[in-house]
Amino acid sequence: MNTNIENEEHIIASLQRDINLTLAFLLLSGQLTIRGVFVNSGRFSISLSGPIIGGARTIGKFGDDVTNTIIDIIDAILSILLIMDEIRLVGVLVGPGRVSLTVSGPMFGDPLNEPSLPNVRFFRQMISTHFHVDPNHFRHLEKE
Repeated sequence: MNTNIENEEHIIASLQRDINLTLAFLLLSGQLTIRGVFVNSGRFSISLSGPIIGGARTIGKFGDDVTNTIIDIIDAILSILLIMDEIRLVGVLVGPGRVSLTVSGPMFGDPLNEPSLPNVRFFRQMISTHFHVDPNHFRHLEKE
């Protein structure tokens, strides 16, 4: 039983890692860029958006090259932190006409989020119940 739980947690962790590597690639390719910073008590997180998810690429006011370079450097640093697994995707914000992805981690005062099977099982049940999705669609997550 414990091996099955560990296997499922490994699958979820692999999926999270793939998502973070994809975010790093999208930051480096200019499809995502820093959009804002959320400051909470003792921690902060960074919002990412861009053309690939319905937002505009953040650029300097009046096309200022220095500001654009600073934005590119911040995006590159965020990419490196995602690749090094120092920060991770922690949330998705859906707004009118665009989506924002939020990243954070210990470096920003937020603990790394770890796979949690109760949350995944709750998600499966909620989606299957409220959105009439066939639960068999979730089986491929268990087979790897």
